Order: sequence, then C-alpha cells, then structure tokens
Amino acid sequence: MIVKYNVETKDKIMIKEYLENLLPSALLTNINKQNIKYIVNDQLVHNYYLLSNNDVLQVIIPADIENENIIPINQEFRILYEDSYLLIIDKVANLACIPTKKHFESSLANYVAAYYRKKGIASGIHFVNRLDYATSGIVVLAKNSYITTLMKDASLEKKYLLVTENIVKNDGIIECGIKKDETSVIKRKVTNEYINSKTIFKVLKNKENHSLIEALLLTGKTHQLRVHFSHFYSPILGDKIYGNSNDNNLKLHSYYFSFDHPVTKKRITITSYPHWYDDFCQ
Repeated sequence: MIVKYNVETKDKIMIKEYLENLLPSALLTNINKQNIKYIVNDQLVHNYYLLSNNDVLQVIIPADIENENIIPINQEFRILYEDSYLLIIDKVANLACIPTKKHFESSLANYVAAYYRKKGIASGIHFVNRLDYATSGIVVLAKNSYITTLMKDASLEKKYLLVTENIVKNDGIIECGIKKDETSVIKRKVTNEYINSKTIFKVLKNKENHSLIEALLLTGKTHQLRVHFSHFYSPILGDKIYGNSNDNNLKLHSYYFSFDHPVTKKRITITSYPHWYDDFCQ
C-alpha cells in the first residue's frame, strides 16, 4: 500500500520526525518494524531525508496478507464505496462477518478474500467494524492494518434503523452496563455494576403495533442495541435471542456510517437503507 502526503512545513524536517507529528505513537512503532520504503518527488530516500515544503512524500507499506485459513469463496456482494485504502460493503442479513465452525466457508470474509484474489488486491481481511450474523448493513474493511489503526481515530459516527415488537412512544437515551450472560455463550445482559454503553435514539414512525427507530451508537458493545431495547423498551422485531417475535428476519440495519478518511482527511458519509424501510414508511 502507498500512502501519499503533500508536505506542508515551514522548516526542513526529517521524514521520521514528520510522520511522528501525523501518526499515533503505537502505529509509528509498528511501522518502523516493517520494511518501509520512502519516495520523495519520485526519488527513493531514507527516513532521515530532509523534507521541504510542497514535497510529495510516498510511504510504501508492504502488504500484510494474513488470514491464510480464510478460504476464498466466489459470492457477489454489494459494494457501497471503495478506494485504495478502504472497502465498504452492504452486508445482507443472516451472514457471518468472519468464518466460524458453523459458517467456515460462508462468511463475508470468505467472499472478500475471493474478491481480492480476483482483482489482484494484495491485502488481508481487516474489519474496521463488524455486525452480528442476523444484522444487515454497512461493514467497513481496511486494506492494510495500518489503515485499520488510523480508523480508530477517524471520528466515526454510526447509526442504525430498527423496528421494535411494540410501540416506543418517545425519543430517548439509554446508558447502562452490559456484560456476558453466564447462562449463554453469546447472550448479553444489563448490569448495575458499571456503565459501559450509550445509545441515543429517536422514533421516526409508529405503525400498527411497531415503531421505526433511528439509533446513534456512542459505544460499540456486543448486541448493544438488542440488549438496550429488549431490557428498557421493546425487543427488536425478529430477535430470536432477546425477543418474542415470530418474524424470521431481524429488523436491525446499520444504515449510516460517517468518518474522516484516514488518508485524504475528507469527510466520507455512506448510507444504506434496508429493503423493509420503504414498506414501513408507506
């Protein structure tokens, strides 16, 4: 992967010092352990090269192709955005993000591995965010672990659409503790021991006995929205773990993802609406 910088500096500065001002220390340490190459104005240089204002610096980071146990499986998926650094996908419901014993060859990671191979992209599978098996919507992958780390400081904003089993009358804020349920391998529950999760939500529409809700995640705990709504308001429609609905599909969709691009620094906003959204709004 090549990361390009248009240098802005008043005084001459060494490459390694220039990058220290741009990158988190943990990431810089990791980069220094790799066989990084530097090109300034089309010339190969060392990291102690003195940069001047308006120089073009290219940092060439070796491909970190990992996850050799992920079997490439050809399966189409919807791409919402792609560039040299990121791949953003609209994940369908009832699809695992990573291989498991039950879904060893039928996960999003399997499909992405095949896509990379077909396109000749030298990259491992690096998820910036993941969704539950039953949840649909926006999933972001980085094409290098370097970008994955940068995305942690990218000012992420994630919103979901969901439909509840019963009416939720008012907008609200849910803030509580979530921990593993000792009775289950995957289930979570609310605890009063601490606070580690927060959701802000607004009711978009009530129809029949259900509510369409937009939820903004301020934290990212496992099953956060499913636990929050089932415990404090109403289970999400189709939730087989926390609800009572006979609906076979979980009405929970990651529909909005906004962030500062880790390289270009431009604000990127991606939206994706579930197939059931228009039906509910009619």
